[in-house]
Amino acid sequence: MSEPKSFRRVNRALGQQPKIGPFPAGQILPFCLILFLSYMAKQALHLSWINAALFSAWMMGTFWIVTGARAWRFFSKFISPPFFARAFVRYSFLLDESVNRK
Repeated sequence: MSEPKSFRRVNRALGQQPKIGPFPAGQILPFCLILFLSYMAKQALHLSWINAALFSAWMMGTFWIVTGARAWRFFSKFISPPFFARAFVRYSFLLDESVNRK
């Protein structure tokens, strides 16, 4: 008789972030924005393609190092916590006070 399997097969992708190659999927949009900005800088400053490529690679590398796979750790620093204050507002009558007293 064959022995029953003691382990279950588990999907290895559970609990991981989606990736496109080595890049986390959450960084594709910022990388496209950086490419667009480097192209606009190339056109505005009359740079060569090599300068534009170096600029975009520098910016993408910096963004990737700063944010990494856990972008929320970096971007959560810029969200300010809500400010709660106790305030008491004096009641104001909707109608004239003399009408309420009658």
